Amino acid sequence: MAQASTASMMLQRLAIAVCVAALACAQATQPARTTRSRRVLPGDDIQAASVATAYQAVARLRPEWLRRRGRISVRNPGAGAVVVYLNGMRQGGAGELHAIAAEAVVEMEYLSGQEATTRFGTGHGGGVILVRLR
Repeated sequence: MAQASTASMMLQRLAIAVCVAALACAQATQPARTTRSRRVLPGDDIQAASVATAYQAVARLRPEWLRRRGRISVRNPGAGAVVVYLNGMRQGGAGELHAIAAEAVVEMEYLSGQEATTRFGTGHGGGVILVRLR
């Protein structure tokens, strides 16, 4: 009788060990989740948002990109506003995004005022939205 209970306990321990090992292997095979940068808005996220224009995509998915930053000037009312670049060419303010069809966008990226000034020169205190089209 004692031998049967010892065998039963060993069988239970073996079953628990197999279950633990199986759970450990199952967790190890799950793909790692990647966190996306708030600076980049990929085209697949834009398509999933079901919006018509690039402006609507930014307003829905990255509204902080549209906020005015920096100093507001009497001489320059556009100071502190974001500037839009389309495939590397300066287009103007955020309103230019209304004319860009969302399905044509491959990716949008936001550069802070400091990064934009370093890359493009002065006049970018509000930052830059880089739009890449298909």
